[in-house]
Amino acid sequence: MQFSTSDHPYPASAGRYRIDITRQLRIEEYFGKVELADLKSIISAMISDPDWSPEYNGLVDFTGAELDMSSNDVLRLALMLRQKQNRSHGWLVFVVGNSVTYGVVRMLGYWSKNTDRFRIFQSRKDAEAWLDDNLYKAPPAFIEPNFAGHGMSLAAAG
Repeated sequence: MQFSTSDHPYPASAGRYRIDITRQLRIEEYFGKVELADLKSIISAMISDPDWSPEYNGLVDFTGAELDMSSNDVLRLALMLRQKQNRSHGWLVFVVGNSVTYGVVRMLGYWSKNTDRFRIFQSRKDAEAWLDDNLYKAPPAFIEPNFAGHGMSLAAAG
């Protein structure tokens, strides 16, 4: 795996990110107790990284994390992700280790209006394999320019 930058850990937060230009993938990893401020810190740093692209797919690994967020916190994070400067256009794949985290991620997908391009896995290996298989397939909500005049999405075309 070749990364454009090294891991970017944040001592004040419970996470890190890296961007893999070759795979057109951003990877976020969280561990320990994770609060809204931790997630916002990593997301803000990541979108300011010169290698970040809203076109890249995202993999968010929560398997080592204990999310400490209220439903209000999840809504705040979802609203942040809906803002144009923070919005990603690729697949968003989450790896979760328990049912609580699964529920939080489902709420996040719904409130950020990303459920059509969200996928949730229990294994990092399965998540990465799925992303590799779907690297060049656009999420269903995005229309391929060649088909735009016909109202056909890339998913429907392929």
